[in-house]
Amino acid sequence: MNQPFLWGGLLAFAVASVILRLVVGHPLLRERSVRVGWLWAVLAVASGLALVFHCAAMFFGPWIDAVSFLQAPAGLVRSMGVGSQVAYWLPAAALTAAWRRVWWPALAALVVTLAGVGVTMYWPFPLDVHLAWLTAVIIVGSLVPTLLLRGPRAAR
Repeated sequence: MNQPFLWGGLLAFAVASVILRLVVGHPLLRERSVRVGWLWAVLAVASGLALVFHCAAMFFGPWIDAVSFLQAPAGLVRSMGVGSQVAYWLPAAALTAAWRRVWWPALAALVVTLAGVGVTMYWPFPLDVHLAWLTAVIIVGSLVPTLLLRGPRAAR
């Protein structure tokens, strides 16, 4: 598998999703959309960043290790031990909790793809299978906010 092409395509998809959402200014599936409170929005962003870090530590180690304070947590992630699993499953569960009110098929897709990534990472699966699950979770994780999430209410 051509990983630079895969990662570039996934980054382009995620960025295009954000741009589309910003241009349109509302969820694309308004009738199915839900409002997310500030706490849940912050939790979702933090969880997403933690999951991106986990993935980056595994696949882009030299870039992550170039930042000295990220070397230790990246090493923990790459160890594939209990700490690595906590660093994956905890943010995955937190993201699921943050988006728990979204339309159930989207939430189910998120849960299934997050589980697929975790299982193929920690059990003996070929890299291509893991990359396929990563592709799926990145697509689902990009589409949920674009299609289904309204932002928190502004403070009055």
